[in-house]
Amino acid sequence: MMSRTRKTLTTPSSGEEKKAANNSSFYNEQKGDCSVCAESDVLLVNLSKHCTHPATSCIDCHRQSITTDIKSKGMSSFTCAAPNCNRKYEPDEYYPLIDAQLIKIVDKLLLSKFLESNAEFRWCKSVKGCGAGQLVANHRELLGYYTCHACGQMMCFRHSVPWHTGFDCTEFDAEKARNPEFASNAAVAEFTKQCPNEHCKTPIMKHEGCDVMTCCRFGTHACGETKNCDHGGRNYCGQRFCWICLGKIDINPITKAFIRHCKPNCKYSSLNG
Repeated sequence: MMSRTRKTLTTPSSGEEKKAANNSSFYNEQKGDCSVCAESDVLLVNLSKHCTHPATSCIDCHRQSITTDIKSKGMSSFTCAAPNCNRKYEPDEYYPLIDAQLIKIVDKLLLSKFLESNAEFRWCKSVKGCGAGQLVANHRELLGYYTCHACGQMMCFRHSVPWHTGFDCTEFDAEKARNPEFASNAAVAEFTKQCPNEHCKTPIMKHEGCDVMTCCRFGTHACGETKNCDHGGRNYCGQRFCWICLGKIDINPITKAFIRHCKPNCKYSSLNG
């Protein structure tokens, strides 16, 4: 990942506000009440020069929001939360808010996202939750499958599922079109993974959202934030886990922070703790 020039951030004190106004890396600064923490008479800023609306959030709230999203959800892309804005921040616009460890984590996540944009890149979809990824540059020379370099699982390059033994890719597509039950089973293989809790193993389907999943009918990390969620019944245990590698994600009972157990190959392993 290419390095970027970053400015060192210090939150201005009352005696430094005039100096900060001349040297700040932020935009549309003004004193007022923060719309997030409701703190009065604080410096409000926008992170992006493309945000033309008045600033409504303080530096600490911007920092806390981005830090939480990195640590809890493994996010590397952030947008302005102001109504009717949703401007996407460039990395050098929010890097001054986070420490060196988080910058290193985000750099790794951005690298993974860059690799994912390459048509020859594939994540291993082993049911065991390998979590490794690789470039398959010779996919045109293969018979439709390749072998994961980390776990040895045979994978279908076209469909990004474990190799469909007995069918080449054309036959696999034809059978899905002909046989609804076969198509349903293929969809389960592509979009569903088993809960990693050895006492559960309930199939969980990922519809959208981040890669933090919960063994819950609703299939989202957010359900655990609601104390009254029963996760959809006794077939769901409520275990959080990483969608990429099936590593369990526990909750610190005091701080409520995520405690990840991602596998070494996983792109989120830097968030383990």
